[in-house]
Amino acid sequence: MMLCGLAAVRSVSANDRVDARWANPGAVANNNAGVIRADGRPDKPLAASPRSAGVIVSSADSHRVRAAGHRAFWLWSGVGSSAEMRGAEVVYLHQGEVNLYRGRPVFERVGLPVSRLTFPRIWLTVRLTTLEMPDDIAARIIGLMARWSQSGNHVVGLQIDFDAATRRLGDYAQFLTSLREKLPREYALGVTGLLDWASTGDIATLNRLPVDELVVQTYQGRHSVQGYARYLPALQKLAIPFRIGLVQHGEWDPRYARTLSASRWYRGTVVFMLRPGR
Repeated sequence: MMLCGLAAVRSVSANDRVDARWANPGAVANNNAGVIRADGRPDKPLAASPRSAGVIVSSADSHRVRAAGHRAFWLWSGVGSSAEMRGAEVVYLHQGEVNLYRGRPVFERVGLPVSRLTFPRIWLTVRLTTLEMPDDIAARIIGLMARWSQSGNHVVGLQIDFDAATRRLGDYAQFLTSLREKLPREYALGVTGLLDWASTGDIATLNRLPVDELVVQTYQGRHSVQGYARYLPALQKLAIPFRIGLVQHGEWDPRYARTLSASRWYRGTVVFMLRPGR
């Protein structure tokens, strides 16, 4: 879920307590490990924090999500590209929503019109409030992807944004399997995910999701979820490619990327861009 807010996350049990690497990311910050960029390739090691260099900065400021420091972004409908996205390697474009209207699923086209963009790669993101997707709606979405490709864009695939309850992940997997069968083979299938999927759900079910990428969102509405770090250790059990979804101007300690990069499945961050002034 993007701006509507995440499902409530549960309190952390004793089994979920954060180990030293997460409670104090600086404990592993000097291992000189490379950060995984948005395209999955190793980047330069993170620079030492200003505090370690003797410069006094507030923790809130040093951990603020600054879009210019990232390489993957969400552009939701109504939000335009900005200079901070100059280094974008991949952009997720909000292009449609499937909602129930008088008991029937309806596809609503939203977002940027089809055109040739300068971004190296794009995903098309479709927000769902129902898992009812008849063939005609799936065909419209696939046709939209083809139009973006034909306009000269490298369309990686389709990202589904749906707030599946953790206990219903099995049903969600069945829906995704059916959808994947309809997608042309050249397109990948990705999903957004809730913070508590890995910590409260069956990790085996998550790893069986028929997707090429999972982006786990660490924010609710326009703000980072308080205590988001306590959910991160569970993500290291994932055996599918995953990214961390951040919100622009929200909170993210970049040293967590070093710990996450110990997983060969970690692909970096995606920043949800806000309208100027938000």
